[in-house]
Amino acid sequence: MIQMSDSPEGVVRRFFAAWADPQPEELGSFFRADAVWVDGPQGVRRGLDAIKSELASQLDAVGGAQVEVRLLLSEGSTVMVEQISKSVIGGNPVSAVAMAVFELDTQGLIKQWREAYDLKSMLDQIEAAGVRPDPATQGTTLPAKAIANALSLFRVAS
Repeated sequence: MIQMSDSPEGVVRRFFAAWADPQPEELGSFFRADAVWVDGPQGVRRGLDAIKSELASQLDAVGGAQVEVRLLLSEGSTVMVEQISKSVIGGNPVSAVAMAVFELDTQGLIKQWREAYDLKSMLDQIEAAGVRPDPATQGTTLPAKAIANALSLFRVAS
């Protein structure tokens, strides 16, 4: 939940911290209604409903994650971050380095979140863990969409 006294940097740090034990409604509370999430190689989501739907999908696939902030720069209402996102898929650790830019409004809500990360590296880690993006297989296999959704989560967690 956003507090009016939070600086843009504080809002972004609180957003990352919320991924440790994420709730879709709580994560959604960081965004304004007309927010835009440019999700690296996975496309653009426009509006709070689309963002919350994608967040819920990712959380269904992999649950929470930890975000380690390696570098954070803030100027006015813009925050740039280099982070390492870490989570577990199929019982195996998966991590990724991501770059993100957040633009916040005067109320401290995220109006735009732009991310870049190496999707292939994430897919390679997931495949090495024995999780295959094939919905027809059994065992630790996750559907292709869930794996793709999970990948964007790692950009935000450590």
